[in-house]
Amino acid sequence: MIRKVARSLVAGAGAAGALALLNRELAAGLPINHVPGSPLRWSWRGHELFAVESGAGPAIVLLHAPGLCGSSYEYRKLFPLLARRRRVIAFDFLGCGLSDMPRTEYTAELFIEQILAALDAFCPQGAILVGSSLAAAYAIRAAARSAGRVQGLVAIGLATTGGASLPAPWALQLPIVGESYFNALVSRRSLRRLLTSAMYADASHLTPDVMNAYYAVAHQPGSRYVGTAFVDGRLDCEVAQDLPFVEAPVLILWGKRSTANPARNAAEYAALAKTSEVEYFVRSAALPHDEEAEAVAERIERFAG
Repeated sequence: MIRKVARSLVAGAGAAGALALLNRELAAGLPINHVPGSPLRWSWRGHELFAVESGAGPAIVLLHAPGLCGSSYEYRKLFPLLARRRRVIAFDFLGCGLSDMPRTEYTAELFIEQILAALDAFCPQGAILVGSSLAAAYAIRAAARSAGRVQGLVAIGLATTGGASLPAPWALQLPIVGESYFNALVSRRSLRRLLTSAMYADASHLTPDVMNAYYAVAHQPGSRYVGTAFVDGRLDCEVAQDLPFVEAPVLILWGKRSTANPARNAAEYAALAKTSEVEYFVRSAALPHDEEAEAVAERIERFAG
């Protein structure tokens, strides 16, 4: 009996060690900063958050979409274009990209609080917020609470829910098995399928460099915590209840070739805002700020006055 138990323990330890080694190999090649700005030191609630800035003048804050591969990397093209005339700040949410990835309760409210904290830390005189997908929904709620500090709001391809169907999502919470399960879910093949089917209209934009960057971000130890919250629906944020209370003017930018969000949704969201404009990008899906960066930058500059 004792020998059987011992053999089971040894086998379990061996399997755990093999999984840990595999996870370590998959996580090899840590992500680097691709956003061309100067690093900003920012500690929030005892955690280090990645942030960069560039340019001078009135402030614009860029907010990436949190999720399985969320990172300010998606603003690498738009960031320097806007920084020609403005002070531009981008940061990675807690648990995303290059920020700390602690095991904590990730919710939409947590990210909204970080947006308000960023305004306090970097833009006490106010700023224009630019958010994509779920981050646009968070920016709307933050603007409604900002007491006038948000001077304008740009929403790129609004998404209101992060919930998704996933077998055994509870397994992602397990220490070693959960990391292995998540690594299998965000394989290069699955990432490519996600990015080509929902994010990019032109598959040629999904270059090896883009794939490598998203893969490195998604395979950091701890990145599964935000991923779990995403598929559980804990990152959901209802735009309709917040948008009517935003005093700042709103610009909605929409990729017409988006499969996740039909173009008609843009007009429906715009009708909820007190002051709004809509601009469509016919050659883009969910990432017009990547696929048509020059046109997006020009439109944001006109909106910013």
